[in-house]
Amino acid sequence: MTTTDIAEIGCGGGGAGGCAGADGADPGGGLRISRVPNSEPPPLGLGPSRPAPSDTAVPQRVPVPPPDLVDVGLRRFAISATTVLLEMMGGRRPVSHLGAVALPHIVDQFRVLLAADVARGPACTLLRLHTQHPRPDVAEITVVYSRGGRVQAMGARVERRLMPVRPATPGGRRRREPRCVLVSVSVG
Repeated sequence: MTTTDIAEIGCGGGGAGGCAGADGADPGGGLRISRVPNSEPPPLGLGPSRPAPSDTAVPQRVPVPPPDLVDVGLRRFAISATTVLLEMMGGRRPVSHLGAVALPHIVDQFRVLLAADVARGPACTLLRLHTQHPRPDVAEITVVYSRGGRVQAMGARVERRLMPVRPATPGGRRRREPRCVLVSVSVG
């Protein structure tokens, strides 16, 4: 930043004939010079980009936590469940096949949509599937698929939950085991 010198001449309260005394000096204050900062910003690219680090401050490194272990099984299940869903929407599979990969309320919703011919249409082809894992046991899925001549999108959520399993023998104990399941589906 540059400064400009400004000179002020002041009269300190001399007599009626002027500011200077008999010897030519200003008895009240005299000549004063002060620096005024330049009010314009420095030209682009010439000013400092950041303040210079001080010698006493040492930056402290924050340890980065290791990434969560992502369950690859969730992604595999997401691909297979999406394939079942797209084949069902294209009319190549019955709605009952969706019951193996989705919660009952999702199966009921698609049963109603397919009965009204809202979701049924030409064959669907999976183009792209992206998974994001907010937690190790959850995967949020974004699907891009083609249907007829159009490209459409769908979102879904897969979770690993404790689900009831049929007993091995009739009348046996029911047990629960962790299984992947479609929790929500949003078709565009």
